[in-house]
Amino acid sequence: MDFSWSTPLRRNGQTTLPLIPNEIYLEIFELIVPTDQPLREVHVETFSALALVCRFFCSVALPRVFERVTFSGDTNGNRMQASRKTKWARQIVANTEPAKSVALYVKECTFELWNLDKEAKWLLVPFATLYCKAMARMSNIRKVVFSASFVKKDHWEALAQLKQLDVLEFYVCSFIEDPPDTELTVRDVTLCGTRGSPTLFTLRPIATTSMRALKADDVEVVLKIVAFRQLAIDVLVLNQWMVDVELLLQVFRHLPDLQSVTVRLSVKAVASLLGGKLSLKKLFTRLHSFTIKGIGLVVPRHDMEMLVSTLCDGPGTLPSLQELNLYIDTASRWTTRTTTLDIVSDRLNGMIIPAFPNVKCINTHPKFIRLEEGDWKVHRSSTDCVR
Repeated sequence: MDFSWSTPLRRNGQTTLPLIPNEIYLEIFELIVPTDQPLREVHVETFSALALVCRFFCSVALPRVFERVTFSGDTNGNRMQASRKTKWARQIVANTEPAKSVALYVKECTFELWNLDKEAKWLLVPFATLYCKAMARMSNIRKVVFSASFVKKDHWEALAQLKQLDVLEFYVCSFIEDPPDTELTVRDVTLCGTRGSPTLFTLRPIATTSMRALKADDVEVVLKIVAFRQLAIDVLVLNQWMVDVELLLQVFRHLPDLQSVTVRLSVKAVASLLGGKLSLKKLFTRLHSFTIKGIGLVVPRHDMEMLVSTLCDGPGTLPSLQELNLYIDTASRWTTRTTTLDIVSDRLNGMIIPAFPNVKCINTHPKFIRLEEGDWKVHRSSTDCVR
């Protein structure tokens, strides 16, 4: 299908008007919805209408309309919309135009609300299979999301066809069939709310040397992945409230080259890490940023002091570390809350900088200290350090 275009002509009756530069049209489209934001339903209708104006408008608006596609298993949803998507998917599989060309505009595909009861699930399996076949033809997809969905062999086979796939996310999913013996090339993987503990065989397609970032809420799942083979993960985010830290430490031992780590710790976990178990210098070689999330978590002052000492424990230095984030409140005997920043500040020159000579920012919500022109300055912010 030919989507070639030129600058739109302008006329008033028989009078030809001066051309408007394409850059102005593009700026108008940007003001409707910036290109880095997904279209809401009302904007999908707007851009769909704009695509009918001329070839230039079509070349700009149509990719925005089909940039993100959602296949829903919600039987109570918009049936007319579901029917249109089913027809479109069949046309893609049949390799017919314009569906074939439009499929190339898709950059993000979502399967949502397919986790139904057993009877309804198998009634919808043929539709899921059709959508998988259609997704396999969307060769420019970079991100796929499964939300409240079953994941079967057809899904894995379709994912394996997407050579530009970079991000893969699973939220509250059940893996009902083992995947084929293939590996994906995704770099960023999220596994949250997986139903039951996925087997290593199920996770094998994503446990590849291509992975650079892993986000999860189950440390056991993470350990299965990192213990399967030597991986080169740079970013690890664990959103599970850790109580038993031994599994966490095992994960760290498998990944000494991590560059960014974010974990959630309970009061019990903080106490169990004291005594050198969480020495960043002993565990990591290239760590750039380390974050402990615990906003609302109140730790005894002595434990907080010992935690800072533990992080800095060990011989030598960790010159790669530039950012340290400790989102934990500190309690003492005489006050309900004292600032963690006070503890950090007291140990900055004598302990923290000798251990991490290139550290530039330490965040202790709601304040952080940052190195600016040779001086450490205190700032108040609800966000992370501004680098």
